[in-house]
Amino acid sequence: MRVILTIVLGLLLAAAPARAAVELVLPGSSIVQGEIAPVYVIGALDTVTGRFGGEELPFVRIAPDSFYTLLAVDMDKKPGRYELVINPRPFGAQAEELVRSINVRDAGFPVQKLTLPPAKVFPDSAGTARIERETALRNRKWKAWSERPFWGKEFIAPLQGEFRRFGSRRIINGAPRSPHSGADISAPEGTPVIAPAAGKVLLTGDFFFTGNSIYIDHGLGMIGMFFHLVEIDVAEGEMVEQGQVIGKVGATGRVTGAHLHWGIRWRDKRINPSSLLRLKLD
Repeated sequence: MRVILTIVLGLLLAAAPARAAVELVLPGSSIVQGEIAPVYVIGALDTVTGRFGGEELPFVRIAPDSFYTLLAVDMDKKPGRYELVINPRPFGAQAEELVRSINVRDAGFPVQKLTLPPAKVFPDSAGTARIERETALRNRKWKAWSERPFWGKEFIAPLQGEFRRFGSRRIINGAPRSPHSGADISAPEGTPVIAPAAGKVLLTGDFFFTGNSIYIDHGLGMIGMFFHLVEIDVAEGEMVEQGQVIGKVGATGRVTGAHLHWGIRWRDKRINPSSLLRLKLD
């Protein structure tokens, strides 16, 4: 009888589906405000879904057995511990749940004090109405992102130079204002600006605060913003390639001198562009 039970148990175990081996590769146990980093899921999987801090994460398949997503923290996200939940689904099986705790750390952003023409700081009724129209237009446009990524294995800088002021808490003409959500790169007026990655031009125009501006959809909710240009060399709806000249550095809009403001939003999160340059997606 004992031999029969052993044989039956052995047959049942052999018939049971083996649990798929899944490897989760994280950037570490913590991430700084305004940073972005890849999370890899490796295994023989059909699909992968996930959430960070309760918000959905899009996963990209890069090989038959490899997926990745981009884990990002908005510049103003409150420091503390948040759950990263990954649900890998093997072929022909239910999704599992992998939970990790990620610590969001304070970036210690500096305070920046500026003095600008009063009309650029405290606009009149006509200026306020213009700002409201531009804000509504921008918000509509950058919600219309592509459902696939246009970028490749890495991003490149749109302009060579020192990246400054991301996250600075700004006091303009003595009044607290919104934090600086992009990186400023100083360069002489007319210096070419190139696309950091391929994408589709969502919007171009001359705006109250940002001057001549370009918004590029790099896919999946990655929006690139290029402000204060003296010249725009692309058109709305145009597909651009990585390294293509899209405009030239200027001093339009609310500025104190010629420079490029390069901003990045990843699914509405304001991200330090310099952290985007550290991504190696392979």
